[in-house]
Amino acid sequence: MTLAVLNGSGVSSTNISTAEIATAKVTLLNSSGAPIQGVIVNFTGGGLLTLAPTSATALTDANGQASVEIRASSSTSTGATLVSASAAVIVSSTSTTVTAQKAISISSAPSSGASDPQLLANALNFLDTNPSDKSIVLKGSGGNGRSESATLRFRVVDTNNAPVKGTIVDFSVNPSSVVTLNIASATSDTDGVVVATVSSGTVATSVVVTATVRGRSIASQSDQLLVTTGSAIAAGFDLSASKFNLNASLSGDSSTITVRIRDANGNPVADGVPVVFTTDFGGVGSSAQGGCLTSNGLCTVTYTVQDPRPADGQLVTVVSSTQVGSTGVISKSINLSAVSPGALGIYSAKVSGTKVTALNLGTVCSAVFSYYVGTPLNFAAAAGTTVGMTGQVAGLSGSVSIGSPILDALTFGERTAISFTVTAPSTAGAVPACVAGGSSSQTVNLLVTFTSPGTTPVQQTMPVTYPF
Repeated sequence: MTLAVLNGSGVSSTNISTAEIATAKVTLLNSSGAPIQGVIVNFTGGGLLTLAPTSATALTDANGQASVEIRASSSTSTGATLVSASAAVIVSSTSTTVTAQKAISISSAPSSGASDPQLLANALNFLDTNPSDKSIVLKGSGGNGRSESATLRFRVVDTNNAPVKGTIVDFSVNPSSVVTLNIASATSDTDGVVVATVSSGTVATSVVVTATVRGRSIASQSDQLLVTTGSAIAAGFDLSASKFNLNASLSGDSSTITVRIRDANGNPVADGVPVVFTTDFGGVGSSAQGGCLTSNGLCTVTYTVQDPRPADGQLVTVVSSTQVGSTGVISKSINLSAVSPGALGIYSAKVSGTKVTALNLGTVCSAVFSYYVGTPLNFAAAAGTTVGMTGQVAGLSGSVSIGSPILDALTFGERTAISFTVTAPSTAGAVPACVAGGSSSQTVNLLVTFTSPGTTPVQQTMPVTYPF
């Protein structure tokens, strides 16, 4: 085992200053000169030194090397001391302790013999920002894991890149009118570190904090700090659904409800804003939570058809809300419909009108009919519902050209337009063949089938009269 002490510039030395962060480095080799990896090395430094980490231990790497930081315990900790290292290694199946020592001297901080921290300072280094994403929210928008203030750290170092304690550093922020600089100046600690804090205002912007050694032309700038993301506003609270017309007969039929929230600046609100959902029919949310937490300004829940279910003419109302501040609440609702295929029929009008219970071709053998599909109280069928027509005698047919499958629609209280062609038998069989303009008439049955996704088809008989 060999032990070397590297000064703040990384050069092997037997002398360090009270302002330096030095390194004690061990190299551990076997009898063949090969590095020994994975061995715990214990370091000691006497009363004049402080070691980091505080455990004063390190693990040898692939090069057989392990190191710890050493520095003077205080600005007055000068003199000579021993840096020691030891490790237990296995030699011929026996644990053997190997050691190494290095005598060093600790002198007062250098820099042309100056002792004034303001004169010792040679550079300012920006260290970091907290929050680490360098972003804070607008004033009054904190919470949900977001902060309205940020901490910025700088380090004062001397010509040896060693930290300087006791240096006064002044701070400024640009632009100065949109955030509050909470600490105008600070004095560097034993690590040479000074800390500035800023708090957000009500304007979305980006700012830079400048640190300057007082009385010296030594300065450094922080990284840009973003001030963005305000509180939710009612005008920026958006609610939507993946499907509006559901099948009331299908338990588990569902629609994804999405809420999108932005602030007054058009930015998504901070992640983690809780949104609560309620509904009068069916179910919404999950057993874990009845709502959701925003991520990038949006979150989703699932609305599910189940008991209780709405009657014909009743809308499902899903209400979402979020808290703004300590007293404010933003809320918005969205409507869905849930219609059973058994309630469907063909009607003469989009709204009101009469139910079509029979068809008459008049004097022709084929005719196009334009009506509406829905419920007695004017609701449309579930999205995806198909309408089929099958003649109950040979030669009778019905063909839907418009309105099947029925599309999802946001407009409620209106049936869906449908257009279909009915053609009478052209050849005689069980019933007479159709004759256009004939003086007699024949009535046969057309089977109308409503098929909503996931449930059994519902069939209705529609009499058709034609001439012969």
